[in-house]
Amino acid sequence: MIKINADQISNQLGLPYYLILGSDPYLQYYTQIQLQNAFQQAGFNDQFNFTVDNQTDWIAIYDCCQSMNLFSNKTLIFLEFGEGSLNTAITSKLNSLSEMLTADVALIIHLNKITKAQENAVWYQKLTEKLVVVNCNTPDIQQLPLWIKNYLQQKKITIEPQAIELLCYYYEGNLLALTQIIEQLNLLYPKHKITYDRVESNINDSAVFTPYHWIDAMVAHKTKRSIHILQQLKINEFEPLILLRIVQRELILLINLKKGSQQKSLKQIFDEYKVWQNKRTIYTSYLNRFAIKDLYNTLAKLTDIEIRLKHDSQLRVWEALSSLTMQFMGLNQC
Repeated sequence: MIKINADQISNQLGLPYYLILGSDPYLQYYTQIQLQNAFQQAGFNDQFNFTVDNQTDWIAIYDCCQSMNLFSNKTLIFLEFGEGSLNTAITSKLNSLSEMLTADVALIIHLNKITKAQENAVWYQKLTEKLVVVNCNTPDIQQLPLWIKNYLQQKKITIEPQAIELLCYYYEGNLLALTQIIEQLNLLYPKHKITYDRVESNINDSAVFTPYHWIDAMVAHKTKRSIHILQQLKINEFEPLILLRIVQRELILLINLKKGSQQKSLKQIFDEYKVWQNKRTIYTSYLNRFAIKDLYNTLAKLTDIEIRLKHDSQLRVWEALSSLTMQFMGLNQC
């Protein structure tokens, strides 16, 4: 089995089985087009796409494998799971499918994610020796600068480091818009270095965030990033009440961690509440900065905003959320 990122797919064409993992629309599309074209050139002229759910006609999928004869074309089967995931029934169907595959049948599967337990299934183990797993998850803020640099190298475009930082800020989470602005800049300034000023004069703020990006930025005390994310959530018309619920859960977790740390070590408390290893450092720093009364005060402010939101349709809720963001980071305790 070979594991690669989507931008490496052109170096791993020619194997019969591919598992696309992740939900980034640009990386999915890029990977699928590369694979479909490569299989087409290799003689896999019969290409069948199936969306997999509990109503899928698996007989039709199996027939794609079994209808081969001396005069038939090679066949590519593409299974798209969308937002769905593997369950016991579908895993059983995949196990059966893996037993039917021949040298004239190639298979592409797209899943948002797969667990370690699911990797032990018969179908996965059967494909492993000739399987390429392609990571199509959106690069996070730490990975994005390198992704941009590699993309520009492939396009033979030179760019200033400061310009990469600007692209990261305005296009995080939106690779489609990011690649489009890079193509636009290349057309506007052919054979010229892409400078900070040239990027700044052409950009739109197209970053795409989830509420969990907002939470992580606040816990990490990244003021500028926190406000930027909140602004984008507003532009994308994210429901304020849902944001309040997510912050509420986070504050309750922080309060429980703070209370627990008075009797036990932070490691014990993190283990007890199943805090991810990669978040323990920023949680430790946050808990060390604030007393438990500060956390209760922030929770009280959140509760007040929620009550007013439910009774006052004229409430400037995004201003209130901005104020909550600052208090969460200890910047306007009131």
